[in-house]
Amino acid sequence: MISGLRRGDWESFMIHADDLSRYDVIVGYGIGQNYERFKSLPEAQIRFHYLADRRWEDSDIQEYNGIPIIRLQALKRLKNALIVLFPKSDAVRNGIMQELEETDIDICYIGDLFSMEYLVSGNDLIKRLPEREYCDEFHNIIQFDETVPSNIVIHFTGKNNLLKIGKNLSVNHLEIHFGNKGFCEIGNNTSIVQAACMVSDAELKIGEDCMLSCGIVIRTHDDHHIFDLLTHQRLNVPRDVIIEDQVWVGYDVMLLAGAHVGNGSVVGAGAVTSSSFGEHVLIAGCPAKAVRENVCWSRDNTAAFQRSRLEECLDRNALKYM
Repeated sequence: MISGLRRGDWESFMIHADDLSRYDVIVGYGIGQNYERFKSLPEAQIRFHYLADRRWEDSDIQEYNGIPIIRLQALKRLKNALIVLFPKSDAVRNGIMQELEETDIDICYIGDLFSMEYLVSGNDLIKRLPEREYCDEFHNIIQFDETVPSNIVIHFTGKNNLLKIGKNLSVNHLEIHFGNKGFCEIGNNTSIVQAACMVSDAELKIGEDCMLSCGIVIRTHDDHHIFDLLTHQRLNVPRDVIIEDQVWVGYDVMLLAGAHVGNGSVVGAGAVTSSSFGEHVLIAGCPAKAVRENVCWSRDNTAAFQRSRLEECLDRNALKYM
């Protein structure tokens, strides 16, 4: 059962997806990307009598996808009707509900009737042990072991994604958002303070023994499309992001589609890049560039220690990658 809003008295009520037949009329409202995504779901079995959208109010269009269009004034006169909202934005949905405030039409959000996004936490994976693989009906797969961190959240909004979580990670907070056909692999012994990764139609690989600070954003794709004005060809296609082994990624770094950071390198605070860099380089700036070559680094904290040479450090993992 899911909660919704009944216009007029604003009281809560419950709708089950199997009980939609009790309504004489069902209207889909806010026809955009979320509606198109919903149509591709196996459980998208709602029969809409009408579709409605603000952009059609002053147009002559009479139907969309073979479904009649209803304007706001006619919609308000409906009886025993349910409006299913598609916009993801709370602000947009609230605006629609305000327009219908004086009606007695029931309203709910499509995401309350059918799951439009699957969220899996590290704790969810821990509960599945000794199983070491998660798979849902959309062929989204997570592979992990008994060391899987609890402070990881995976969002699936599409299909055919694969996440491989390495051993002995140290994670304070990590969110991974998958679209479609994304691949993400995090290597063993990597530590992450706080990062958000967006992966779709490309690969994100984070190597072993890496150290990621906080405020980090990694994207294999942009949120929206960019086209060449003359040719109308797509410019910002998804591309792989590769972080090789023993890389230190600093505070507030953005690694965008196409970024490649070689073994043993350091990405300085605030750097933004979609470029490729070799091994053992110090990368800084916006857009980022290599500002020094032949560097290595240690996890030894400079607030506690002031080492003069690598050999003095407790952490000398850099020697493994030289």
